[in-house]
Amino acid sequence: MIEDKDYIMRLTHEVVRTLIRLLFQKDIDKDEEAGVSAEMAVRYRELLAMIKDGQVNEAENLLLDEMDPDNPAYFELGLLFYEKLGAQTEEFLESHNYTQDEVVEGLKYFVDCYGYGDLWDTISR
Repeated sequence: MIEDKDYIMRLTHEVVRTLIRLLFQKDIDKDEEAGVSAEMAVRYRELLAMIKDGQVNEAENLLLDEMDPDNPAYFELGLLFYEKLGAQTEEFLESHNYTQDEVVEGLKYFVDCYGYGDLWDTISR
């Protein structure tokens, strides 16, 4: 288990930011319009609402159940989902039976499913 929760939050953000920048030519730190594509906007808002309502595990399960490794827009949605999830406080996550470590594990699994595991290894060092 990684002890420095701020480190985990930064790692999650930087991995997502780097992947989106490399694959989608968007900078989520500089461009407020760099969100999910229009085709994924409704699902993204639903997932974020679930997080806000404390349905963290349910939101992640829905994300993974609907995962389509052939759909780059869904990959972007998933990356942004994990970035938002990773920005939650440890207290919020723990109160909903989740941890920052699980955010990193889920993000890594998601990235691996889309075939970018080697890139994950390079970025997260």
